[in-house]
Amino acid sequence: MSGLDFFLKYENDQRDQKTIQQQGQAVNYFADRNMKAFDPYLKQQISKMNLDKLSEKKKPKINIKKVEFEDGRYIEYREIDNEGKGYELPNKTIIFVAGVPGGINYFNKIEKSLGTSFCRVINLYLPGFDRKDERRGTYQGSLDQLIQLIEDFMKKINLEKAIFALHSFGGLAVKSFAYEKPHRVEALIQIASIPITKWQGYKLYEQIEKQVYQLDFEQIKFEMLQQEELRSKLSETINTFQKQLQDLPKDQQKQFAVLMTLSMYDVISMLKIRISLPGKLNELLHRMRQISKKIPRMIAYSPKDDLISPQLVEEEIYEFIVGENATQYQILEQVNELPQLDKNNFCSNYIFRFDDASHMVQQEKGLELGILMKHFIKQLDKTQVINNQTKI
Repeated sequence: MSGLDFFLKYENDQRDQKTIQQQGQAVNYFADRNMKAFDPYLKQQISKMNLDKLSEKKKPKINIKKVEFEDGRYIEYREIDNEGKGYELPNKTIIFVAGVPGGINYFNKIEKSLGTSFCRVINLYLPGFDRKDERRGTYQGSLDQLIQLIEDFMKKINLEKAIFALHSFGGLAVKSFAYEKPHRVEALIQIASIPITKWQGYKLYEQIEKQVYQLDFEQIKFEMLQQEELRSKLSETINTFQKQLQDLPKDQQKQFAVLMTLSMYDVISMLKIRISLPGKLNELLHRMRQISKKIPRMIAYSPKDDLISPQLVEEEIYEFIVGENATQYQILEQVNELPQLDKNNFCSNYIFRFDDASHMVQQEKGLELGILMKHFIKQLDKTQVINNQTKI
């Protein structure tokens, strides 16, 4: 398939209106059912928490670690410190991968909700998105190099597989990794993650990238992004643009909140990943559609997301969880009496639509998401693949 074929196939939603409506109704049936089923459980679990302690505004203990390789590559990460004590689930590891721009507190509310004793928790800071030069030895920022770096990181810390939790643009890296290295991915927890069709937030950013940053992803070559002159000029352009945005009224600044905090390294790294393949973004989306359906998923989203329409999230949920071609997991044993689950379709129980949240659902609903993630992860080992399909 040529680059043009990818462009034509995934540039816009190719489903007809009837299909969009039918798939949306199917997904929303499960989302409504799950919220009703989990609401008493969430209230029960929240009542057991020390909310005063969770809401403390103390700066989290920052202990950045670095994994280095002989070829000059390195990647940084942070772990929740359990002070040498055992975990409730010692055989599970969560790897968080943030959107752009990321930061040390990106998943802070979810982490507080998870606590320090549930399982091993890692925040992985991808090169370039850690506000440092992405060029590190043999690593120069291509997608294939990023996938290999994540796998080598896991090998270095003796981690066979992990549950990846991802938000927004972090989904591009993680889903690409899941496509290439499915044996390393125990499950995907997608939180307002990029969908499998080009989304409106990306289209808006593409305009800024072209008109303001003067970077045309259709024309620019990977090698050009290595040039110091281009990088220096881009840094100046971004700084000037951000100063202009700061002069806007506060209510208008909210529309450009992400752009006001992007670094030159963010912009370069996003672009390098997207142009790494011949078909560019659309080839990436094509790969995401080919991810093994045997990888269990939990998906949380908001219909009020300004960057990703619910219809595109529903397309992915239908394709991978509730549609006729989705792989089904049977629940062998429930880990909790509440809530009652659909035992013949494990993943269908973990579709969550937050009607009172935005794209930043990982912060706005961090407490609830931590509880739901725990339930999902505890239930993972008590399931098995079955062949029959659920149909709506």
